[in-house]
Amino acid sequence: MLTTKFETLRIQESKTIGEFYVKLYDLTNQDFPLRSEYSNSKLVRKVLRSLPERFITKVTTIDEANDTNAIKINELIGTLQTFEINMERSRRVN
Repeated sequence: MLTTKFETLRIQESKTIGEFYVKLYDLTNQDFPLRSEYSNSKLVRKVLRSLPERFITKVTTIDEANDTNAIKINELIGTLQTFEINMERSRRVN
């Protein structure tokens, strides 16, 4: 059941990267006693697949510039949060 929740988890358009990461983190921690293994690269791929349309340019940039097996999940989340903040600032200015 937790594996299904992991696979179907998506970032809702109204939610932030931080809110999604908390859900993902909680879900992987719930699964830990069951010995499920969530490698860093699996978590990175999951986050990139789960992003809403507003992140498509950032996902493309990350895919082109980085080996998704080499990027750390914390680095990815930080990059996405910075992008999200900049998008919000830009939206407020315009």
